[in-house]
Amino acid sequence: MQSKGRRSSGPSTSAAAGPRARRRDRGAVTVEAAFASVGLVALLAVLVSAISVVLVQVQCVDAAGAIARQAARGDASGVAEAQRHLPQGGHVVVRRTATTVTVDVGARVAIVPGTDVALDLSAASTAVLEPGGGS
Repeated sequence: MQSKGRRSSGPSTSAAAGPRARRRDRGAVTVEAAFASVGLVALLAVLVSAISVVLVQVQCVDAAGAIARQAARGDASGVAEAQRHLPQGGHVVVRRTATTVTVDVGARVAIVPGTDVALDLSAASTAVLEPGGGS
């Protein structure tokens, strides 16, 4: 005999439902795994896009510095060589003053490949003209 305030130590209600309750929950794990997989793929795509943007920015910075150094030395072949290392679709603007050379390098990078969603990246570098160079 059990008193009113006590609970039975018998089987729980979910276990009492038996195979029928387990059949209803059978696809739940599959759906959760599918959502998690889609989320992981989306996260991976965002990370790959971010890495490609950073790489193009680094290429812009490197190219601007190299072109500015070569232009300050007056080395036209060095400038041409450095321009070969521009990011794809990159452009260069060189400005000279009496004592310096400033180089701006820009590039447009697609955030989502195959779409018009893109960022305009740029970098600038200034070098002091070397004696006898930069003419």
